[in-house]
Amino acid sequence: MNSPTFKAIMIGATGATGSHLLLQLLSNDKCVKITSISRRPSKIDKKNNKKLNEILIDNMNDLSRTETAWKGNDVFFNCIGTTRIKAGSANKFSNIEFGISLEAAKMAFNANIPHACLISAKGVNHKIWGPAFIHPLFYMKIMGKKEQTIVENYKFKHTTIFQPGMLSRLQSKDSFIEKFMQRKNIKLRVDLLAGAMIKEAEGVILKRSIDGIKYITGNNQILSILK
Repeated sequence: MNSPTFKAIMIGATGATGSHLLLQLLSNDKCVKITSISRRPSKIDKKNNKKLNEILIDNMNDLSRTETAWKGNDVFFNCIGTTRIKAGSANKFSNIEFGISLEAAKMAFNANIPHACLISAKGVNHKIWGPAFIHPLFYMKIMGKKEQTIVENYKFKHTTIFQPGMLSRLQSKDSFIEKFMQRKNIKLRVDLLAGAMIKEAEGVILKRSIDGIKYITGNNQILSILK
C-alpha cells in the first residue's frame, strides 16, 4: 500500500530553519506540493522544482490576496522569525513574530488546514510581565503570544508547537565550542529541527498523533522524533 502524501504551505522559507524545511520538503517524496509565502524569493531553482509554488508579497501582515493558495493543504508550517536588532525596534519585532503569525494562522484556519506547526522557544509565556525595555522578558511574552495564534486565536484539529533551546544555524566554519554544544545537544542544528517538523507532520497524516495541542519542548525531545 502506498504511503499517504501531503501538501504543505509555509511562511519563513528564507530563514535559518525555514530554508532547511523547504529543501527537505522538496526532497521528500511524500510531500507532493509546497507553497511558500514570503517577501523575499528563496534560492531554489524553480525550473527544476515543479512542486514548489512560491508566492511573493510585499505586506505579510495582509495575506488576503493569497487566499486561494491556502486551500487544499494538509499542514501549515510557521517558521517566521527574527531578532529585535534585525527588526529594528520592539514594535517591529512584535509585528513580525506575532502580527504575521496571527494573519497566517487566520488564513490557514479559514482554509480548513487540519494541522498547524509552529517554531517557538523554550520557556515562553504570553501572560508574563514583559515590557519592551526589558528584552528577554519582552521576547518571552511575544513568543508566547505567537504560540497563542494557533492555540487560542485559531484552533486547529492538530497543533504542534516546537519549543527548542538554543539553535545552531550551521555556519560554514563552526567553532570548536559551537561543535561541542551541538554534540551535547546544548544547541540544536536547524536542519534537524526542520526534519523533526516534517516527521511530526507525517505522523499526523498517518494518524499516529491524537487530535489536540502537542508541545515538543527542549532539544532532546525534538531529537527523539528523528530516532
